[in-house]
Amino acid sequence: MNLRKFPLLIVLVKLLLILFVLGCSETSQQNTPDQISLPNAEDEKTTEEKDPGTKPLESDSGDISTKPELESSGTSTVESEQLQVPQSSESTPTPSTEVEQEASEENLLLTQLNSIVIEPENESLPYERSKFPHWDDEDGDGMNTRLEILFIEKVQNLGWYSRWDGEWYRGEGGLSAPRFDIDHIVSLKEAWRSGADEWSASDRDAFADDELNLTAVTASSNRSKGAKDASEWIPSEPSGQCYFLVRVIQVKIKWNLSIDQAEYTALNELIDLCGPEIPAIPAPPSEISSSFPASTPSPLPVQLDEGYGNQFYRTADGTDIDLYDANTNGDINCGELPSATRPVIVISPGSDPYRLDADGDGVGCES
Repeated sequence: MNLRKFPLLIVLVKLLLILFVLGCSETSQQNTPDQISLPNAEDEKTTEEKDPGTKPLESDSGDISTKPELESSGTSTVESEQLQVPQSSESTPTPSTEVEQEASEENLLLTQLNSIVIEPENESLPYERSKFPHWDDEDGDGMNTRLEILFIEKVQNLGWYSRWDGEWYRGEGGLSAPRFDIDHIVSLKEAWRSGADEWSASDRDAFADDELNLTAVTASSNRSKGAKDASEWIPSEPSGQCYFLVRVIQVKIKWNLSIDQAEYTALNELIDLCGPEIPAIPAPPSEISSSFPASTPSPLPVQLDEGYGNQFYRTADGTDIDLYDANTNGDINCGELPSATRPVIVISPGSDPYRLDADGDGVGCES
């Protein structure tokens, strides 16, 4: 058929073709797979970051837990899990550690005692007290060591308390206390036999004036103690026993001195009765005038090995020369000695610490 003869028909056919092509194109765009149902990876990541608590995680133990929120979007899942693991505190003691600490505090004295070397006393070299010069003015303040101890231990400016026997003493005023001795808690002879025989002269001098090893006590208790160690003598006063225990251990450790087995046993027995602290001094008597002994000095039994002056001098009447230190400066002169005590024999010519033998003939205070 010749379509040219029907122009209207040709126009209608073209319109139908155009409409058919347009309809097919629109249907194709609406049914493209990429645009219908598949979300892209970027969308999924954004969703998880906005709501991380909705995705479950499996822990190391197999339990299902909620995914922890990350501090930053750049932190990996592994890192975030590591940050959530609780860390144990090293400072928190375990029960066994606490028990050990309590036991250590309770047995402090025993631990210290056990740190001291136990060995027999060395008696191969004879002890010489003159090798321990003392009562020096160590700090140059004008007071020798005796006066320093009396100053330190004077109670409320009233008097002194003897830890060895529990006696109180008023003294003669100030630091004058002729009825009290300054005792070496670890005696010089005991120190000599426990290691001091190998010391230098300067070390022995320092030890003799070490305030840690000194205390003011009644002359009678000091003479009773003498050069004995803990296996041979302990104070009669119970609190003094604990003071003695603590100080002996401290001095032995400080000066690296040994103890023998008998001394160790005696000190160990005292540990059951004492704590690691120095016992307090009791309150002084309320009525000093009636409670304290009379202040008038009287001669004491002479023991040449224990009195400082007695190792150098022998008075005419045999009394202790140190009783007559009237001005308590630790340096006796002839004017302080009663006539009954003079002349004074210098036991070892050349050893005259009080400078009483002016002419060097071995006899002092002759006039």
